[in-house]
Amino acid sequence: MHRLFLILLFLLSCFAVKAQQADTIIILIPRQPFIKTMYVRTLPLGIYTGAGYPKDRITQNLELGKTFGIVDAGIAYGRTALRSDSAGNGTHYLEGKITMNLCQVGIFSNEMTVGAGGIFHSDKYLMLELSYTIYAQFWDHVGIGIVTGYYDLSGNITDASHNVFGLYLRFGLIRPENGGLLNLGRMSRTHGMRRR
Repeated sequence: MHRLFLILLFLLSCFAVKAQQADTIIILIPRQPFIKTMYVRTLPLGIYTGAGYPKDRITQNLELGKTFGIVDAGIAYGRTALRSDSAGNGTHYLEGKITMNLCQVGIFSNEMTVGAGGIFHSDKYLMLELSYTIYAQFWDHVGIGIVTGYYDLSGNITDASHNVFGLYLRFGLIRPENGGLLNLGRMSRTHGMRRR
């Protein structure tokens, strides 16, 4: 748990912005196109439905990736539970995730995520994810959301499925109503506007 938060703090420092004047924002990292469209998403608290002790039902992850218009593509590192099960299976996983912005209205958006990865040192080594979020970007670079979805874990002889609900944070550029990103140096073509 402590490692996830230390990694999060490090990544947040990379995205730090400092306003020297009311109309001037200085980004403390190089202004390269790739860096500018990177994001960090974290699930500090997700919980599985059903019976069980909290240590067996809480999941967490930290995701780092790049935004391509309305799609986020990233790598997540996390754990499926706070402790190993009675058979000693590992809980830490690495997962590739693609998140698509399905609907955007003002600061609110609905997103869908598809992911696939592997759990280290576990007999249920394959992890598949399908989840949906309701997300609100309240600040320029920070938003908060609610996620619900499914984790399917499987191996050669065992499998498990979990319904998960959670709270997540996203750090990155704000999206306009067309779902793309703002502040990339070109005008968004929304509401019938054209570049001249």
